[in-house]
Amino acid sequence: MPAQDQVVIRVDDRVLTLAEFNEYFEPTRINRDEEQAQDSAVLREARLSFLLQLVEEMIILTRADELDLDVSPQELDEAVRDFKKDYSETDFEYLFLKQAISFEAWKERLKKRLLVQKVIRKELVKEDSVTPQEISDYYDKHWKEWSYGEEVRASHILLSSEDQAKSILERLQNGDDFATLARAHSVAPEAQNGGDMGYVVRGQLPQGLEKPLFDLKQGAVSRVVKTSYGFHIFKVIEKRTTSKPNIEECIEKIKQGIRKERLEAAYAPWLAKLRSRYHIEINKEVI
Repeated sequence: MPAQDQVVIRVDDRVLTLAEFNEYFEPTRINRDEEQAQDSAVLREARLSFLLQLVEEMIILTRADELDLDVSPQELDEAVRDFKKDYSETDFEYLFLKQAISFEAWKERLKKRLLVQKVIRKELVKEDSVTPQEISDYYDKHWKEWSYGEEVRASHILLSSEDQAKSILERLQNGDDFATLARAHSVAPEAQNGGDMGYVVRGQLPQGLEKPLFDLKQGAVSRVVKTSYGFHIFKVIEKRTTSKPNIEECIEKIKQGIRKERLEAAYAPWLAKLRSRYHIEINKEVI
């Protein structure tokens, strides 16, 4: 049997071959920095971790078969449109070129993720009401997460060369969209979110990055900032000072947090129960 046809995972009648595993893993490998990609031990650990993720996915997909659940073409098309809305057509096509994956392969992976989410919602997400006491208790435990000192909400582009950084900065100064350029060119983890870092608290970043960021006015774009990580460009979206939020401001976050905790508590026992029902084979050696 050719190596690529060897079975890596089997869950009842559902199988994943080595060729499929490599196809799924490739975009995650490409997104790693060059040093990680060249380190065989790091790469092996990443492949094993990804293998375990796929085992969980296949268990849940097997449960989807039992529940007769599927993702309709309309649901899939809607999810694709929702994903594409933040990209120009050129940037959307570049995304697949950058990750060395075809649109059809990406779409098939998206369909599986949507189906996993559908199973989890059906099995684990309950419409239980959240009581006032639960809301109060959760707020008392978590309010510091929503309080803030001096903060900026920033977007970030990280580039590997100074020439490229200067070119991108010039495009920004000429009116090009920051988020579009971040998605297309940044090598930072938040690139696919348009460079959005969320809120950054003073004292959270190294001084070499913090000072130029916090010195910016709201809406301004920084100069190119050089560090050991590369060449950075920041844009300040919003600035705010110290405040403690009222419970009313946080009510939706609190409800979401409570439901998330309930889901997380239920997930592991549910998955363990499914594991015990299916015949599972995992061939770690071939990856």
